[in-house]
Amino acid sequence: MLTLNLRPVQTGILLAAAALLLPGCGASSEQPDFVSELVPVTGTVTLDGAPLEGVMVNFMPQEGNAIAYGLTDASGKYSLQPQMSGQAEKESSGALPGEYQVYISKLVLPDGTAVPEGLSDAEAEEKGAKQLLPPKYSSPANSSLKATVEKGQTTVDFDLKK
Repeated sequence: MLTLNLRPVQTGILLAAAALLLPGCGASSEQPDFVSELVPVTGTVTLDGAPLEGVMVNFMPQEGNAIAYGLTDASGKYSLQPQMSGQAEKESSGALPGEYQVYISKLVLPDGTAVPEGLSDAEAEEKGAKQLLPPKYSSPANSSLKATVEKGQTTVDFDLKK
């Protein structure tokens, strides 16, 4: 009978301990140390002088692993943000100073609509998405696009040719 009386007490203690520990779980509101080193990077992507809407601009570092990316708007303008796990989108912006290989891609679904936000390239391709830009711009392995990010505001424009 004594065991039956202890179980509610033990359960209460466990629940109280869990309640104290839960606030530490999940995404952290603290930003990683490198966030203070991020440089704002903006630019415009055009194809033969015409703005490209809905293209993903990916900056892959020559050294390190601080990838940055941005999506162009209707006027072809983009703003980079770092790829960081545990951070809310747009919580940080920019890229770390350094040399980058850049690839620019535009995937569309078979019906011509844009790939829904949050769907990875691999998932989009599984659904039949097609790349609209040539591999010389859209393939991480084939792109010859380069960019240098320096301290202070950096503007990097890309005028792609057919």
